[in-house]
Amino acid sequence: MEQDVSRLRPEEPARFNPERLELLCDEIGEIRAEHEVASALQAINLHLRNIRCLNPVGAELLRPVRNLAAASDRIGMATLARVARDVLACIGSGDQVALAATHARLLRVGERSIHAIWDLEDVSG
Repeated sequence: MEQDVSRLRPEEPARFNPERLELLCDEIGEIRAEHEVASALQAINLHLRNIRCLNPVGAELLRPVRNLAAASDRIGMATLARVARDVLACIGSGDQVALAATHARLLRVGERSIHAIWDLEDVSG
């Protein structure tokens, strides 16, 4: 008996909240906000790299995912922050299957979010 196998290629656009970035500029000024965004992007890259190396169903995910959510929220990376909070909810519920799925989603969305920010920087100069 022959079975068809479907390959799922989930794609989710990275959503960026420009109002959050505008608020950050208003709060601390444009120059400091640029440094804050650069620093947050470095932190997000580091957290994503650490998260990728950790067991996707392990409790050691808690701290780096919390930090990733905070850094993402700070600069308006709305989708990434939301997915990180979803991972935290799965850790809290103990649902290992959901945690594995949201962990994989977090890594996909993280990559797209980083590229979306770089694309914005390329457009804005």
